[in-house]
Amino acid sequence: MKSKEIIILTISMGNDGAERVLSELSNVWVKRGHKVSIIQTGANNYGVSYSLSNEIEVINIKAVSKIKPIRYLQEVKEVVSILNSRPNATVLSFIVSSIFICGVASLFVKNKIVVSERNNPKACPSGKVQQKLRDWAFGRADVCVFQTENAMKMFPKNVQKKGVIIPNPINGNLPQPYIGVRRKAIVAACRLHPQKNLPMLIDAFRQLHIDYPDYRLEIYGQGEMWEQLVQLVSESGLSKFVAMPGFANDIFDRINTCTMYVSSSNYEGISNSMLEAMGMGVPVVVTDCPVGGARMMISDGRNGYLVPVGNSKIMYEKMKKVIEDRESTKNIMQESIKVRDKYDLSKISEQWILIM
Repeated sequence: MKSKEIIILTISMGNDGAERVLSELSNVWVKRGHKVSIIQTGANNYGVSYSLSNEIEVINIKAVSKIKPIRYLQEVKEVVSILNSRPNATVLSFIVSSIFICGVASLFVKNKIVVSERNNPKACPSGKVQQKLRDWAFGRADVCVFQTENAMKMFPKNVQKKGVIIPNPINGNLPQPYIGVRRKAIVAACRLHPQKNLPMLIDAFRQLHIDYPDYRLEIYGQGEMWEQLVQLVSESGLSKFVAMPGFANDIFDRINTCTMYVSSSNYEGISNSMLEAMGMGVPVVVTDCPVGGARMMISDGRNGYLVPVGNSKIMYEKMKKVIEDRESTKNIMQESIKVRDKYDLSKISEQWILIM
């Protein structure tokens, strides 16, 4: 296949799921002879969290104005200048604010523009004005990538006509499934954000703790709700049984050896951690939330468990079933591993290259 030049436009290669997917795809692309550059508009605030190949060029834009509209114009001007010097490059963006910059820049450049929705379009961004601007920016793109059919159908018809479905990939460095005695630990890995509805998970664990006091809940991640969640755990009398250690570099090992992986999100694209847990053969108990990423991956009771959004009682019951019904859990573990091949990073990266 002919080598392609790809320019990724983002706020920064931080530690969220979208940036994680971008970093993994970029590393594969450069290994296959494609040229990849990353333009960061907010690197001075966030920096680079995920490991990138030395062959990837990183360009940091530092707009000086603190007034948001002026800062956007400054960023657009610099982006346009870079793109006009590389007219054959395809521009790729995952983040809404960066996609808007792409939309404005498209008025002044000849580059092919590919954008992607990574969350629930009805919830992110918040507010009708911002969503209208987002829809306009998507309408300016040449190709619009969605993780699920449901997400694509939430956009106007002119955007849907440009739509392509590409699911998240399984991390290429995923360890082999653990075959030893599993830790009596229930693991979640996510931003500590209202979207993730961690109070629901804590309440489900509170119910499970009555039946199984020797199990622990481990919530990995950082975010704005940390203090609120610590207080909730304390008030629930669970301080000795719930750990929130922050961001973990060895998260694969933490998930691979645990009893189950859980996600209580109110909405989600396709959860990277959920998919990776399944790829390691770890039973997953997750909410059947919009935009349908979990339902796309999981057949309830066959390769994992789906729970209604906001229902801590059913989440508790499914968590309890993982512990008690050993035969069903064994079958679920064997079935869940199959996503490892279906959503292999190498295969998914090629799907992206075909639309670049």
